[in-house]
Parts: sequence; C-alpha cells; structure tokens
Amino acid sequence: MKKLICFLSILAIVFWLSKVSIAAEHPGEHPGKTHTEEHPGEGAEHPGKKAMLSAAQIINGIKEHINKVTNVNNGIFPISDSKEGKNLHLKLIKVHEDKVSYIKKDDAYFACTDFVTDDGKTKYDVDFWMKKTKKGTLEVYQTKIHKKDGKPRFTYKDDEIVDIGPAMAPEEHT
Repeated sequence: MKKLICFLSILAIVFWLSKVSIAAEHPGEHPGKTHTEEHPGEGAEHPGKKAMLSAAQIINGIKEHINKVTNVNNGIFPISDSKEGKNLHLKLIKVHEDKVSYIKKDDAYFACTDFVTDDGKTKYDVDFWMKKTKKGTLEVYQTKIHKKDGKPRFTYKDDEIVDIGPAMAPEEHT
C-alpha cells in the first residue's frame, strides 16, 4: 500500500510539473491562464462556482464562429486592418489548439488562429476573445490582428494589450 501511495504521489508531482512548464512556454504572448481538456470545469463540482469551458469547447466555438462568417462571405473571413487602414480577405489555416486561455478578470476565453490572405501572400495571426452566453454558447466580442508575417503588433502584460512601438527591439516582445 505504501508503494502505491508513493507511486501515485510521484505521478501527481510529475503531472503538475509538466503542466507548469507547458503554461510558461511563451509568457506574455497570449493573455489568461492556458488550460486543456483535462480540467474542463475547474471548480464545477462545488455549488456556487462557475464552471469553465474546456479547451475543446473553446476551439469548437471559435471554429463555429469562423465558419458562420466565412459561409456568408464565400469562404473569406473579412477583417479590417486598422494599423494599415485596409480591409483584408483572409482564409483560415488553423486554430491553435495549444493557445487557448481563460481570462479570469473578464470571465472570457481566448483563442489564437492563423489566416492567410486570399492570394496566399501574407500570413496573419488573429486573436479572438469570447464570452459564454446565457445559452452556454460562445460569442466572439473582440477580434484583433496580433501578427503580420510573424511580426507582432502588440503583446500582453497582465492580460492587457500593450502595443509594440517602433523603438522596441523584436527580441523584447517575442
């Protein structure tokens, strides 16, 4: 029995350390606390605590949103590039399943995606912020271009967007 308890304790410590190292991989690149499907409803079994959505639910929600928008726009995801003052016509490459977060202060969720222009020449990293509706579905309330061809336009500090000025060296914000 002691061996089993010891083994389970070691296993729990290894699991916890692996989660800590994954979450700290890219500090400041994305807001919120990164989470995965293993803990979809953190605190859900206690009355009065709000259940968090799983990473899979967030990914499905963002894919549904993108599909709705592209279905009415002939396969194109239109977005306005406020920095360059032009409208873009993008096509989805992928939703980053490893870059899904919960932003506690906003009671919101975050997902990162990759798009390419309809001519295939320029790649955009587009970030989406979502909130859970009373019906339990996700609704996108903010969309922002994070990177153009790998060059970030902003970073995050304590879940707040911080614009990257021209004086900042690339290694300071990646």
